[in-house]
Amino acid sequence: MSAERTESKYVTVADDVQIHVWDAGDENAPALVFVPGLTFSGEVFKHQLEHFKGTHRVVLVDPRGQGLSTKCPFGNDYHTHGKDLIRVVDSLGIKKPTLVGWSCGNLEVWSYLEQAGVDSVAGAVTVDMSPLPHNEDPSAWTEGTPEELSEIMTHTLVDPESAHGFWDEYLREVMWQGPLDPDLYDYFMDMGARTPYWVTHELFGDAILSDYRAVAQEAARKIPTLMFIAEHWADIAEPFYNKLCPETPTYVMGGHLMAVQYPDRFNARLEQFLKTGK
Repeated sequence: MSAERTESKYVTVADDVQIHVWDAGDENAPALVFVPGLTFSGEVFKHQLEHFKGTHRVVLVDPRGQGLSTKCPFGNDYHTHGKDLIRVVDSLGIKKPTLVGWSCGNLEVWSYLEQAGVDSVAGAVTVDMSPLPHNEDPSAWTEGTPEELSEIMTHTLVDPESAHGFWDEYLREVMWQGPLDPDLYDYFMDMGARTPYWVTHELFGDAILSDYRAVAQEAARKIPTLMFIAEHWADIAEPFYNKLCPETPTYVMGGHLMAVQYPDRFNARLEQFLKTGK
């Protein structure tokens, strides 16, 4: 297959559940599999697809409930998402991919490693989310205080209007550095709106109660790993992760949507990792 090809396709992972992917590049090249965060589509990695498809097979995943994948009243948890990802990789005939997760996509990557084994992949890159999102220790890298996370679960992600307000604030204040172009704002908000609020609520609840520290540590010891961290919380996140996984290099840049806002810098660091394992 040509390195120039890009195909949109569906993979059946369970009865009545199809996962949508973009599959690009030479099918025999080393594989890079990108997994987006909560409510996002794999298309958020389009800059990475265009950059790497000349040298790699690049797969962008829409997780269950997100993008063009099936919206389910079941399986909205990261154990199931990890199982879905294993089935996608197997169905595409990919052996030992390098997995790249962003935000809650990190949880899907760690879930994959937990279920398939860390030796099932060539490497794991995680972008800007702790393997322990909920922690009462104020020095820990978390997604917020217990009170803040409880408020989001019980009063915010409970209807379409309040969920929209949550993502509006998070996109403007955390994900993007500086003013956000109105067309790009609409693009991100429309992408997120493809995920029903009730799916978001279930996934968020599962995410904040996750604990993938053990598999993150095992991966750090046994395979090439890399963690990207956004600038706004690097003073807490970087020392936390360096202590937890001292074998994993950390790289601080940009905001939460760093791969979109600063694709050249992000791609250069990822390319360095693919060449050196560090």
